[in-house]
Amino acid sequence: MSLMTDVSLASAVPNVTWTHRALPTILDAIPVTCKSLLDVGCGRGIIGAMCRIYRGVNCLVGIDGFEPYLEFSRKAGFYDYTVLRDLNEVPLPFDTKEFEVVTCTEVIEHLSEDAGQRLLDELERIAARVIVTTPNIRFEQDEYDGNRFQRHLSHWHPVAFRKRGYRVFGTGSLNIGYRLRGIVEKVTKSTTNNSLPGLVRGCARYTSEALGPLTRKLPELSTSLLCVREDSSLNH
Repeated sequence: MSLMTDVSLASAVPNVTWTHRALPTILDAIPVTCKSLLDVGCGRGIIGAMCRIYRGVNCLVGIDGFEPYLEFSRKAGFYDYTVLRDLNEVPLPFDTKEFEVVTCTEVIEHLSEDAGQRLLDELERIAARVIVTTPNIRFEQDEYDGNRFQRHLSHWHPVAFRKRGYRVFGTGSLNIGYRLRGIVEKVTKSTTNNSLPGLVRGCARYTSEALGPLTRKLPELSTSLLCVREDSSLNH
């Protein structure tokens, strides 16, 4: 597939037409006084767009492994500059503590666990504050938008981030539906998305969403995680 065709695909209506429900919470984790931010796995630039509107960031940089997404972000003017980079390849081309904040939203699950740990090492080297989001549920996702990096390759738990000094918050729904489906699949040995009856799925979804705010301080029970790490050495 040619680059021109790729850019055309990324400029068309994307496969993903919804937003991350935790965007306001992610924005809250970015200090209002932030002057430099690196958005790792920036995609189509939603974090860059929010920072342009709601934060006075002087240096706003996006890095991603998919050129059509970067082209889209450049045309929209979300970043001061962008970098094309396979995030499996470290070190990243930035100096130690070059940025005040680095964001990495819905990215780490697209890497293997080993590659994800190496990426976290880099994020912690590059910025004083690291903000990471990832699902707290395992689900299959293949590539889309013609982007091979969209496949899910790993599943991350709160304990993995706490071991690295992150504060972890739940930002999704109460994980009822996925747990029920997992139980049903084990019993019936079925792995289809319709393994739960429709009425049960609907009740579980509405209950999960209604109780989602309760998971902020109980991230193990949430479908999504927000993880924030501060470099304490810079406070001394």
